[in-house]
Amino acid sequence: MPRTGITREQVFAVADRLADQGIAPTVAIVRSDLGKGSFTTINQHLGEWKALKWKAEGLTAALPPAVEGKARESLTVLWEFAAREAGQTIERIREAALRDVSEMQEALEDAQRQCAALEIERQELHKHLGKAHETVAALTAEIARLCESLGASAARLEDVEARLETTLRDHSRSRST
Repeated sequence: MPRTGITREQVFAVADRLADQGIAPTVAIVRSDLGKGSFTTINQHLGEWKALKWKAEGLTAALPPAVEGKARESLTVLWEFAAREAGQTIERIREAALRDVSEMQEALEDAQRQCAALEIERQELHKHLGKAHETVAALTAEIARLCESLGASAARLEDVEARLETTLRDHSRSRST
């Protein structure tokens, strides 16, 4: 047959009865009264009963002044330590960020100098390209003029060759006669 554990209601009933008798309910007393139950289960239910009772009666757990003072001192020391650590961490992050910004500023200035130098170089190359286009145009015109002159010279040469041939034939005929 399965074992049945104790219930919340059973623990609450024993705790209420003990409290009414002026006895502070504890895990050991409640277990002894019930005659069974695990300490863990009784402790859970008893903790819930105490929380509800304190809430219903408006009770709060107040710290003794000496404990409260020591707790405040401890919290103050802890807070100061955490604030100091956070401040140092923030300072390290700030310094790293400033270094990064400085490095980026230097890189930007270097890139701007390189861009300016490349722009000057581009302008110089554009001038040279313009001069090269002018030279090509002038040479193309000169080649066209020379081709035309060569064509005229070739035509004159053909004419001179034709006249020379005619003269040679005439001279050859006159010699043979």
